Amino acid sequence: MKHLTYDERLQIQKALTLKTSFAAIAQTLGKNRTTIAREVKTYARFTGKLARSKCKFTCIFEDRTKCPAPACTKRVCSIACSKCVPSCDKFEPIICKKLSRSPYVCNGCTDRSTCNLMKKMYQADAAQKQYKSTLREARIGISLTDEQLSFLEETIVPLLKNGLSIPACYEAYADSMPLSIRTLYDYIDRGLLSIDNTDLRRKLRRKQAKKKRGPVLHVDKQCHVGRTYADFQEFLRQHPTQNVCEMDTVEGRKGGKVLLTIFFRDCSLQLMYLREANTAASVTAVFASLRKTLGEDFKKLLPLLLSDRGTEFTNPQAIEINTVTGEIETNLFYCDPQQTNQKSQRERNHEYIRYILPKGSSFDDLSQEDVHVMMNHINSMPRGSLNARAPIQLFVELYGKEAAAKLGLKYIPFDQLCLKPNLLTK
Repeated sequence: MKHLTYDERLQIQKALTLKTSFAAIAQTLGKNRTTIAREVKTYARFTGKLARSKCKFTCIFEDRTKCPAPACTKRVCSIACSKCVPSCDKFEPIICKKLSRSPYVCNGCTDRSTCNLMKKMYQADAAQKQYKSTLREARIGISLTDEQLSFLEETIVPLLKNGLSIPACYEAYADSMPLSIRTLYDYIDRGLLSIDNTDLRRKLRRKQAKKKRGPVLHVDKQCHVGRTYADFQEFLRQHPTQNVCEMDTVEGRKGGKVLLTIFFRDCSLQLMYLREANTAASVTAVFASLRKTLGEDFKKLLPLLLSDRGTEFTNPQAIEINTVTGEIETNLFYCDPQQTNQKSQRERNHEYIRYILPKGSSFDDLSQEDVHVMMNHINSMPRGSLNARAPIQLFVELYGKEAAAKLGLKYIPFDQLCLKPNLLTK
């Protein structure tokens, strides 16, 4: 919950008395409407004398001496009074129906002076006192209401079980979260929610498997001439407005199908294409397909490419040149050997892939349709680096809906996202 000051609570109280809407109050205070609504519903209290509401029960105490309210002189009572109500668990007061809808309180009600029902009021002094008490209790134990706990269990926990991160959930539901990120981690540590640390990304430390040395592949180094990382930096200085796309390969089982990934630096979007084998021919085939699909948009979307020195990227001319027109439509450059930092952003995006396709899993049973489903879920994940927007949303802003449609990009709502292996088994 966004913290409110005592002065802001006084403004809320005054505004409620004037029948000001939550939206108008929020605009005045520079807060979200849900913050104001949650504040009022959380801290509003019934005040004044007990209402003389009719009780649906006849007094069960035939013998007055057994009544928990000995001061009462009535053997049969049909009216709730201040003597028996506090002691009788059978008492059910009549509540005004208006309290079930906004603004949920009686502050601005014109009938308040003549109404005999219980009054529910928002008062700044009481709210501030309760707020401070809640802060103290938070240091001792859980301080959430049943409603707030239900929100975490019904909305946030399923998303975490689907592989989404706590920061992503917090950004998506910032105005509704009743606690801080740190406190949420603490509650999970203490087992207060139906989820544990094994369901959280990056929470558990795992031992890194030793890398097995595979066969040495020899690369024709002539393809790197004029395409080194220094050449790339010089090209970028001369063409500073051109977007950079980073290329890489994600492997399944050895010798099986692999993925080609193309990462857009300007919007963090990552394209993924299934290949039968990790060969240069399979990469050039993907680019031939992209030229056919995108048409003139190809040069706009993929003007500058950066890859590592893997054997699958050793035919740069076939990637750069349109074989039909003979035109150079893109420029391919290579990172320096063993310098992963020169292409660091794609590593984080590959991690998203591994949430769904863990290392060692086979890609052989996948189709390109499966890859598109995974791609759209990953690209629909909001990123803090993008001001809580998803890469697909930013891509559409930069390149348009038509280009997104050509690439098969489809936005997935946040509450439907899944970044676990069961995404491809549903």
